[in-house]
Amino acid sequence: MVDPIRDRSRRGLLVVMAALLIAVCVQGCPKQGDSVVLAGDGTRLSSEEIDRDPLALLPGGPVGLVYLDAQAAFQSDLGPAAARLISHVVPLGPDANFDAKRDVRKAYIGAYSLQGADLAVVVQGTFDPDAIRTAADRGVMTALGVPLMHLEYARNDLYTAGGVGFVVVTRSTAVAGNEAGIRRVLDRIRDKRVRRDVPSWMASLVETPKASMVGVADLSSEPQISATAQQFPFLGGLTIVRVLGNFEPPGINFAGSLTYPDPASAERAAESLQKVSQLTAYTNLLALIGIRPPIQNMQVRTEQKDVQFIVAVDSQSASSLLDLTGRSIRGGR
Repeated sequence: MVDPIRDRSRRGLLVVMAALLIAVCVQGCPKQGDSVVLAGDGTRLSSEEIDRDPLALLPGGPVGLVYLDAQAAFQSDLGPAAARLISHVVPLGPDANFDAKRDVRKAYIGAYSLQGADLAVVVQGTFDPDAIRTAADRGVMTALGVPLMHLEYARNDLYTAGGVGFVVVTRSTAVAGNEAGIRRVLDRIRDKRVRRDVPSWMASLVETPKASMVGVADLSSEPQISATAQQFPFLGGLTIVRVLGNFEPPGINFAGSLTYPDPASAERAAESLQKVSQLTAYTNLLALIGIRPPIQNMQVRTEQKDVQFIVAVDSQSASSLLDLTGRSIRGGR
């Protein structure tokens, strides 16, 4: 016969032990999220935590950051060029339940060197991890003309095609770039260091409301800039670049500033840019015979150490610019 007093004591002890276990786990047990990738302890971070701040995935110390509103680009005359750019970053197609114009919303590009491709790209949109894995395991050909390959890094699925790789982090966020860039991002997730390490002044510009394209760079420690100053004099002494853009006609409209060590350097750079502006005035004559000038409506002025500018780039030249960006992401291929 069961002793009711002893039975109640056992049940009470079990309740106390369960409560203690829960308390310990609340304080110290790994928390399990729902992201696709694994952290170093085998747990998953929260998708909400990752998706809400794409800049937190990027490693610190970038030379430059670029933001692209992909939907704004797709809806403009540059739609085909923007789709080609995305295919260099995330080379997927219908076999992976992916359509760039439907599924990609934003992209954040971190550049870590001007010598060679050293990039980490965070793409936000909609991704189907199961369909992507199936397409890769079948060796489906991508838009780049090479098959999608399925590899693994730190127990996570890594996909490559034509010199570019990507990892689906959540169903709304993917990370792409070269091997070094992707691994640095995955290492941050492995170590649960998903926090902002990019300079705050860069981040604040990248988050400019309603901007379709933003670029910012700190070139003060890049010797390649000085090396090209003979060909492009306005690059001499250039330290900081800030650019905002939109995809309105004639292609891309830029407004920004170039920062130099002192006002005298800024004046010399402005004179160099003014010469470019004067050349564009002559190219307007080409428009009379049906040839559209690549650079239009350039305006330049100095403000202390800054050269402020406004310029429009026609759609053909802007498409070439996006294609160049795509090739840079693939390492020049």
